[in-house]
This record gives sequence, structure tokens and C-alpha cells, in this order.
Amino acid sequence: MSVIFGSAGFAKEVDWFLHEIHLAGGSKELLATCFIGKDNVGEKINGKSVLSEEAFFSTLTSVELVQAFIAVGSPALKKIIFEKISKYTQITFPTIIYPTVKFDTREGNVKIGAGSIICPGSVLTTHITIGSHVLVYLNCTIGHDTQIGDFCTLSPGVNVSGNVCMGNSIFVGTGAVILERLSICDNAIIGAGAVVTKSIMEPGVYVGVPAKKLNK
Repeated sequence: MSVIFGSAGFAKEVDWFLHEIHLAGGSKELLATCFIGKDNVGEKINGKSVLSEEAFFSTLTSVELVQAFIAVGSPALKKIIFEKISKYTQITFPTIIYPTVKFDTREGNVKIGAGSIICPGSVLTTHITIGSHVLVYLNCTIGHDTQIGDFCTLSPGVNVSGNVCMGNSIFVGTGAVILERLSICDNAIIGAGAVVTKSIMEPGVYVGVPAKKLNK
């Protein structure tokens, strides 16, 4: 049994990704059987029911194995959902790599953690480590010797140069650029179109070219 946590636009895209992976020769067991969310409960998406979390957990048995995909973009919400459902030992978190993604397939050169989703058009070069529950959205590029922590989200068209070290729960907006040999701390938010030219050492929202912390 496979389920998608989320019922908004990205959840629909993950359902499509799983369908395409199956058509490319992936296991039929990856195909989602339902969506789990707070919105659209009782409706159907691509013929699959949207269940509330309460309804899903009430039917979950201790012997039934479940593959869960967390299809939300917010790092904080991803972490909350993971912490809520990871206590169920029968739930696992497969990694999705869309068939057209380009990366160094030689053993050990690109490592991707459980529950991460790598979307169409993205390119990961070599000697890259990506943590768990990371979203690399459409048409992103990640350069050599880069490390990305858990629960991060790279929005469409993000460019991460080589030798970048990113912490956990970082959100990077559409079209942002992170230049080479920089570090980004946990919980940073980088705005759409920003160009990061210096390491980010404290959480906050960073916008502009070059990216600067937004004072609230």
C-alpha cells in the first residue's frame, strides 16, 4: 500500500511522478492508493480518495506495510508530518527519482536519503549527499561536492554551485542561485531569484541580488 501525504498541487504531481516511474519499469507497488490531507477530504484525485489523517490512522493495522510519500513543500510542515507518522514502524519512506533526472550513477557518488523527491529536469553532478525528505523540484542543478541536510526544499530552477554545505530545513525559492563554497545554516529561507554570494550563518529570510537578510 502506498499513500501520499498532501492533497494540493504538489501531491497531484507526485502521483503523476509515481505513475511515470511505473510506466518506465518501476514497481506497481509504488503507485499511490490514496491521498491523506486536510483539504478536499471525501473527494477524489485521479480516481483516488482523499482521506483525513484520522480516517487513515484508524484503518492502519500493525501488520500492513505502508509506503508513504510526504508531498508538501514547506520544510517545517514536512518535518511535522514525518514526526507524526514515523512512530508507526510499518511505514517506510521510499525515495523518488524521476527517470529523466541526470546524476552520477557510479556507486557512492550521489547519496540521497529516505523520502526525498528529485523531480523532472534536475541535474545532480557528482560527489553529492542529499539528506532525508528533501525536495529538489523541477529543473534544479546541484554542483559537485555539495551537501544538503534533511527536510530542505529547492523550488523550481534553483542553482546550487559546487562545494556548498546546506543545513536542515532550508527553503530556497524559485530561480535562486547559491554560489560555490558557501554554507547555509539550518532554517534559512532564501527568496525567489535571490543570489547568495556569502555564507548564511543565522536563520532568517534572505532576498535580493546579492542576497541580504530581510529585517522585520
